[in-house]
Amino acid sequence: MNNSREKSWHVGHWPGLAWLETIIKLIALMIGIIAAVRALAVPELAFPKGISLVQFVILVILAVGLLAAIVDRIADREIVAMVFVVINNLGHWGMVLAITAVSTPTTTLSLFAGLMLLGDLVKLWFIRTHQFTVRDYGQRVVIGLTAIYITGYALILFLEIIV
Repeated sequence: MNNSREKSWHVGHWPGLAWLETIIKLIALMIGIIAAVRALAVPELAFPKGISLVQFVILVILAVGLLAAIVDRIADREIVAMVFVVINNLGHWGMVLAITAVSTPTTTLSLFAGLMLLGDLVKLWFIRTHQFTVRDYGQRVVIGLTAIYITGYALILFLEIIV
């Protein structure tokens, strides 16, 4: 097992599928960050109700998981992944904030969730194609964690459809 004290910060070699996942998700995360900036400009924020409350809770759960991912990225000491997890947190917490803005259009949330879902589907493809694992965790753990996020984004989109 690699001890983070023994590892130096480095830039890993990422295959094309990993970069495709990253690019798709970066588009979604920019939507989340822009939505947060717009939400901060709205004088009226309100705790969500109904379907929006369910979507809010799902996003909070996903965002909390990403806070934990920061610790994981520090352990890996891989610079690209570390920068990405910070942006990932900003985008997710931005969407959490945006849901509280009375004027946030649902298309913003749909675009965010749809692109994140697409990115995670590409991630599954990457994991399987390249036998990707994280330190001592098996591929099943990485796939399982990704599946949780896929389920969350799919639920958010499903709730948008039934509204």
